[in-house]
Amino acid sequence: MYIKQISVYLENDTGSLRALTKTLAEKHIDMLALSIADTTNFGIARLVVRSADIEPAVAALREQGFVAKTTAVVGIAVANVPGGLDGALAAIESKGLPIEYMYSLNAVSGSNALMVLRLTAPDEQTDVATLLADSGITLVAQEDVDKL
Repeated sequence: MYIKQISVYLENDTGSLRALTKTLAEKHIDMLALSIADTTNFGIARLVVRSADIEPAVAALREQGFVAKTTAVVGIAVANVPGGLDGALAAIESKGLPIEYMYSLNAVSGSNALMVLRLTAPDEQTDVATLLADSGITLVAQEDVDKL
């Protein structure tokens, strides 16, 4: 149970983020989540869109000269109360899963905040989504994202 994330490499130039958002806006693609990380030489924009928009978004971005790829990430629902995220992180930590990065979706589901995580599996055979579900964490699938 995973969500497809689009990662886009951006030059550290004024206007490069706007070029990304303009490209998606022209195609009427709604970003449901956006995270931007900066490095010395470039930035990485990570975004989540509905299933029907994944391939059109990647194609449109590549047409405009962006390097864009998709990655499977885990979506979880976290109780939207003080300590809700801490409880989820404790469960993740108990499974020995390092978090590479995390960001939130621009939506809630009932009384839950929705989070996107990239986790490092201890080995190639480990399915992190199964480990999280076994810990009582509510997973959010691409189908759930499509309903937002």
